[in-house]
Amino acid sequence: MSSSIDRMDAAQRTSDFNLAALLDVFVLYRRMMAWIFCVIVAGGIAWAFLSDPVYQADLLVQIEETNLASSARSPFGDIAAMFDVKSSAETEMQVLASRLVLASAVDQLQLYIEAKPVRLPLFGNAIARANVKNIGAPGIFGSGGFNWGKAAISVDAFNVPPDQEGESYYVTALEGGQYRLSGPGIEEGEVARIGESHAFKTESGPIVLDVKSLTGDQGARFELVRQSRVDAIDVLQREISVDHQGRDTSDMVRVRLRGTDRQRVTDTLNAIARAYVDQNGARKTDEAAHSRAVLLRDLPELRTNLEMAEATLTTLRTKVRSVDMDDEGKTLVQQSAANEAQLTQLLQTRTDLVSRFSAQYPSVVALDQQIAILRGRAEQFAQRISELPGEQRELVTAQRDVLVRKDLYLNQLNNISQLELLRAGRPGNVLMIDSAIMPDSPIPMRRPMIAGLALVLGCFAAVAAAYLRELLFGGVSHPREIEQSAGLRVCAVVPHAAHPKAGWSRLARRSQTSRRLLALSDPADPAIESLRGLRTTLQFSMLDGKNNVVLFTSPSPLIGKSFVSSNFAAVLATAGKRVLLVDADLRRANLSHRFGQGTRRGFCDVLAGALTLEAAIFPTEQDNLSFLPAGSRPGNAADLLTSGPVDAIMQELAARYDVVVLDTAPLLAVPDASILAPFARGNVFILARAGVTKLGELEETARRLEQVGVDVTGVILNGIDPRAGHFRYGTRYGTYRYTADSISGAPVFPEERREVGYVKT
Repeated sequence: MSSSIDRMDAAQRTSDFNLAALLDVFVLYRRMMAWIFCVIVAGGIAWAFLSDPVYQADLLVQIEETNLASSARSPFGDIAAMFDVKSSAETEMQVLASRLVLASAVDQLQLYIEAKPVRLPLFGNAIARANVKNIGAPGIFGSGGFNWGKAAISVDAFNVPPDQEGESYYVTALEGGQYRLSGPGIEEGEVARIGESHAFKTESGPIVLDVKSLTGDQGARFELVRQSRVDAIDVLQREISVDHQGRDTSDMVRVRLRGTDRQRVTDTLNAIARAYVDQNGARKTDEAAHSRAVLLRDLPELRTNLEMAEATLTTLRTKVRSVDMDDEGKTLVQQSAANEAQLTQLLQTRTDLVSRFSAQYPSVVALDQQIAILRGRAEQFAQRISELPGEQRELVTAQRDVLVRKDLYLNQLNNISQLELLRAGRPGNVLMIDSAIMPDSPIPMRRPMIAGLALVLGCFAAVAAAYLRELLFGGVSHPREIEQSAGLRVCAVVPHAAHPKAGWSRLARRSQTSRRLLALSDPADPAIESLRGLRTTLQFSMLDGKNNVVLFTSPSPLIGKSFVSSNFAAVLATAGKRVLLVDADLRRANLSHRFGQGTRRGFCDVLAGALTLEAAIFPTEQDNLSFLPAGSRPGNAADLLTSGPVDAIMQELAARYDVVVLDTAPLLAVPDASILAPFARGNVFILARAGVTKLGELEETARRLEQVGVDVTGVILNGIDPRAGHFRYGTRYGTYRYTADSISGAPVFPEERREVGYVKT
């Protein structure tokens, strides 16, 4: 029981830790999240107010779901009520949004032609909406042809070759009611007149254009696009909305359409309504005409059969005048005739249904069952007739045939008359209740809704970006991660230093060749306080005096290694130590540029024997701190470190100074640090940058140092956010500061600190 509780507690702690880790990610990337959020929200609000207003028109249709009309027009009388197929609202909704109906509206209004004024991107439509009373001079300073006001164009015909469908063509207004068409394959200079159809020649075929009217000054441009008919129908099918009005089972159907051109939206909906009503009536009229044609085709045969039956009956009565039917025979004739007539009608009905539906259709199956019953009764009547005397049996059979064929013939004539009336009346089961009316105002609350969606999208995108960045590119953000996962000791945590003044441009900061060290310009900065803690740790490790060379390296560039090594050397010098800072990064020489010695000869020249140490080392503004620049950058830095007199030089430097600080190149990029690491055995530190350096990089760096027999003394986690690990571990960095000047006692606030041009590198 206790183990189960322990597991539950462990799972709860893990869940809480993961949630806290996620909150720490949001804190670490808060600036990036703020930028993403602001950009998306600003873009959404701009789009909401700059985009064209959207209008919505609708119409209301009533669908009659009864089968009375279908039964009335059936060529087989009341029996049709048993198998008539109802036209439900769901079915009619599918028909209303089908290509059959929409194609008629597309063809009628030529919705495959898009004609609009050319306006300035992003802001042109908004400017035009604010300037609806004026046309305005087109273009910007007379060029571009942009329209600023109520410019408009109307096109009666625009036909292009199939391979040019979807391409943009441009109409430019000219003087005297003329215009010029430009676009793919159009010869420059050809003009046409407004109100007249004109064929422009192209390699793919003629382009026929008939501009009905054009409102705009000379030079105004208009864009024309001829979409394919199929694409226009598909677009309209996606834009139209058809649903129930009220309850889901309602027979009232609401049709909606949205668009930026309210006149076009209204006309399109009304065209769809007309096409739908027409096809609904035409569909039922066609069915009636088809059934009438079938009945007319069978009518001569029924008449012939009736005449033959009557002749047979007359002959038989002349032959057997002495025989008369009794009451039982008369009843048998009537029942058998009625059964035979009903069976014949059902067989004809089944033939008509099978021509439209399969044999498994429910109505067909029901008919088959009724036909089987009637056939059984017909066999019973035939058995009873066969038991009658010979002459009476013949008379009953003849009388039954006459009655059956007479009923069929009369019913056929009656049904033909009914179908003729139905076809003339154009029957239908839809009723247009409300037609589309042009809306006066755009859709309400659309802009606030877009702004709200942008707000939600901005929050989601900011959170997702922070999570993905941490997942894909994020590195260690807390010393506990390094100690627990990589097994390396963290000797110092260096928080973010104060940034240079915001008014300084990056170009101006880069143009400076000499910058004061942070340890000298702002010794109270939290980053410098952390380096003082590293100084205390190093002093205890150097008590035995075996080695006074300290080496700083990193897995990759841009970790802040030069910043830490130079300021750490200054911190040691302020404590009274004689310190030499060596720029051992012979490839980039960052420190040499920081101290303004980028072109001075130095360490490389000493290794090559071209310069003495006394000539290469120079003092700095800090007492007890000297600097040895990288010198001339050779093309074979690793070879020079291996073959040169490195041992003698390092021994001499260690003997002259209390502490020698080496700033080396990144270890995973070049092997320079692994060559110099044995000279600093016991004082080798790896720099890691919070949020950038990964655990795998630290482990690989430590492994390469172990290959040359050097153990890593510790890791310095640089550039950590003061809030890192606050939710997971409850720790914060760099929050304990001086509150008064040590000499005057005046309060010192962060914004009053002297701004300097230092950069972590």
